[in-house]
Amino acid sequence: MKWLWDNQKIIFVVVLLFLCGITLQITRSQMVLKMVDNEDILEMKELVVSANMNKEQKNDSENPAYCIVYDESSVVLKNNAEKTLEYMQKSTRAYDVATEMVEFDRCPTIMLSTPSLENLGTVEEIENYVSDGGQLFLMNVLNMDSHFEILYRKMGILDYETYVTTTGMHMKSNVLIGTTGQTFFEDAMDDVGLGVALNNEATIYIESTTKNPLLWKAKYGEGTFMVFNGGLLFQKSSRGIITGAVSLMEPDYVYPIFNTKTFFIDDFPAPIAKGRNDLIYEEYKKSLASFYQSIWWPNMLKTSARADIRYTGAIIESYLDNVTPPFDNVEDKEFIYLISFGRELIQNGGEIGFHGYNHQSLTMDQNVSRLYGYNSWKSNTHMEQSIQELQNYTKQAFPSYKVTTYVPPSNVLSEDGRQALVDSWPDLTTISSLYLEDINGNSYHQEFEVADDGIIEMPRITSGYSRVNSDDWAIANTLTSIGVFSHFVHPDDVISTDRSGGSWSEMYEEFDAFMKDIHKTYPWLRALTASESAMAIASTLQTTITIEKNNNVVKGNIDNYLKEQHFILRTDKKIGRLDNCKVTKIDDGTYLIKALDAQFEVTLKE
Repeated sequence: MKWLWDNQKIIFVVVLLFLCGITLQITRSQMVLKMVDNEDILEMKELVVSANMNKEQKNDSENPAYCIVYDESSVVLKNNAEKTLEYMQKSTRAYDVATEMVEFDRCPTIMLSTPSLENLGTVEEIENYVSDGGQLFLMNVLNMDSHFEILYRKMGILDYETYVTTTGMHMKSNVLIGTTGQTFFEDAMDDVGLGVALNNEATIYIESTTKNPLLWKAKYGEGTFMVFNGGLLFQKSSRGIITGAVSLMEPDYVYPIFNTKTFFIDDFPAPIAKGRNDLIYEEYKKSLASFYQSIWWPNMLKTSARADIRYTGAIIESYLDNVTPPFDNVEDKEFIYLISFGRELIQNGGEIGFHGYNHQSLTMDQNVSRLYGYNSWKSNTHMEQSIQELQNYTKQAFPSYKVTTYVPPSNVLSEDGRQALVDSWPDLTTISSLYLEDINGNSYHQEFEVADDGIIEMPRITSGYSRVNSDDWAIANTLTSIGVFSHFVHPDDVISTDRSGGSWSEMYEEFDAFMKDIHKTYPWLRALTASESAMAIASTLQTTITIEKNNNVVKGNIDNYLKEQHFILRTDKKIGRLDNCKVTKIDDGTYLIKALDAQFEVTLKE
């Protein structure tokens, strides 16, 4: 009987150890849930938002660094150039050719939005302006008018023919940072430009796949012609070309960037459909819940470690389409997913944000709701109550955690819906919707800014597990212009017949390669959560930056300096002595400056 007694002791010890492990895990989980605290975000918000509210807006139109000439047909291009230069903290003045003529003596750089050189003045005025040291950026496909026929050789053109269809954008330089040698839109875009041949002195930055020059610089006298031979600069996604071209027109050029890399997972954590999905079961022989827990999420965490990503999850409490109270008795609520996924999200350096009580966009417009297959809300009060329910739901899992970021379902948010958020959510800090315009125009489009009510508008740029050429173009342009990578995916993209790329293993391989390539090309980007990115962006927006260059010394002065600021430096020179800053080479002739104080200096060497 001794062997029976020994076995019973062994079983007892095993069971005891198992119970101790479970108790320890439960205790540890409860401690994690209760101790998660991010009050510092709200403290930082109060500081940077207050600074933005008190900032004196300055744009010295009496002494502009850039004069933008436009007409009725080129207002969009003018606006695009103005916003690009605003982010770069450069002063501008716009000249409408219908009412006034550009004043050459007041404009160090002129940017022509119209296709006609005649809108600038006489041939002699244009020639003398550039020859005497002026910078002229021609941003539109030019008309072959009498001015052009006289000036074309001074713009670096040896010969020209009629307008031609151009395909693709082959980068012969890094006018877009990190893209030398790449080709965008090789088979997916046709544009129109002048068929031109350039002289040997012209510097070609971009050409079509048939080698027609699309962006080039030509020195003339003491000044410069910069010519863009296409129509893409009307698009918001091409602002990096404007930034890059401007930064290459004069030596030792410095401009500020936000320097943030943010990644959103919409609908996460959220209820997971019961049962199995044929697509997933065929590949993994797992239920949908088991797949997300044991395959998808571990894969996502693996990529975050490899590619230096910190996820911001935008949670959903319910997928039911109820838009009338009560909201606290939904059938598909899955508290366990919020706890388990939410805890791991935070433990891996991520953040929890709100996507919505359910996936019904906050709008009372029935026509807009109907486009997305949603129900429209009946009142602001109902929208407010749904947000309050989501806050209560989250506090059950994370009592001390302050959720501060909102991502609109389907990127749709009405003015009433936005006000409902502000009125019902005291900790709301950031709204993240879309940067680029959608086709139907119903989305909530944003710029990077601090709104009048103190909410930080921080849009996302691209989306999806698979990379497409238009996204690569938007990424390269946005990184060059403002130093931002902001991307999002949905967990259910994997099981959607119209969004999935086939099997998850294939999608994941492409996604992992995509993110690793971003990290390899732009290793200098700061991986931040949504709220951290918002604080970094707001702290940059509230500064006033002055750059001075003298005897190979670049001096920066930052008014309202709160924390480290980042700049791009374009120069052909070598880096010498540094004061109050760090400088990292990020591409040929391109450097990242990290300013560690309100005044910094970079000495350059020939």
